[in-house]
Amino acid sequence: MEPRHLVLRRVDGAVIDLGGVKGYQVETHREGGISGCAITVPVSFQRAIGFEIGSASRGKDCGLLRDFATAGAAKLPRDLVYPPDGQDSGRLGACADWVVTSKGENCDPAVAAQVPTGAELIIAAGAADPNVECAVFRDAVRMAFGPEFVPIATPGACYFVEPKHRLQIEAGATANGGAPGEWHADPNRTFKDHQRMTFGGSPGITFRSQDDREFALYASPLGNIDVRGHVRLRITPERERGIDDWDRSKAVSVLDVGKAFAVMDFVMATHFRVAR
Repeated sequence: MEPRHLVLRRVDGAVIDLGGVKGYQVETHREGGISGCAITVPVSFQRAIGFEIGSASRGKDCGLLRDFATAGAAKLPRDLVYPPDGQDSGRLGACADWVVTSKGENCDPAVAAQVPTGAELIIAAGAADPNVECAVFRDAVRMAFGPEFVPIATPGACYFVEPKHRLQIEAGATANGGAPGEWHADPNRTFKDHQRMTFGGSPGITFRSQDDREFALYASPLGNIDVRGHVRLRITPERERGIDDWDRSKAVSVLDVGKAFAVMDFVMATHFRVAR
């Protein structure tokens, strides 16, 4: 077990208490068992000290690593470490739960925004302010997926995230981007299982990523899938915090697909009924 400095990916680990010091733990699972454990102790927004077992053979190995990390954390200066509930990331609020692969993207916790009346006004407002997109979907996502999903505003999109990171939801209602029909055409067949649907009486489409890791629903707020402007919901399962499971499939579940349909039906019937 060797301590080393590293850049901490805080979105991966489960928060643990190392004797009053904040840490993150990740267990690697293979073939139904634990094959490795890693613990990181943040010492700044960018750096952490890491402890790792690369070939754990049983669950108690992770317990031994945790004891080792607790002893190591106790020797660190108190002004260098964070308490278990401390703010150790530059991301604020629910943005700490946003699983994003590219660097440098901005995020803010969503704030309350007024949803205009009328499809054209809504998608124009959504194109200018992702907080409006969050407001369009907030009630529907909470009812279908649960109150633990919290909205965040990023440039060009709203996301609903939750602390365990099992699922991430992208939501949009915007005059920007293509018409839903362009996704249905998909000449390069980037996606599969294209289906025409109706949501709350409005035309739309659904499709999946080729690896089954994303399910998308697009609807026309203006009643024509070939007209620019769309309402969208994209759901993506993520690895649960603290568990790097190589065996478990990350395909979108049937249950979550059903919830996504319920969200789109509610949103289209509530905010875009006039577009029919």
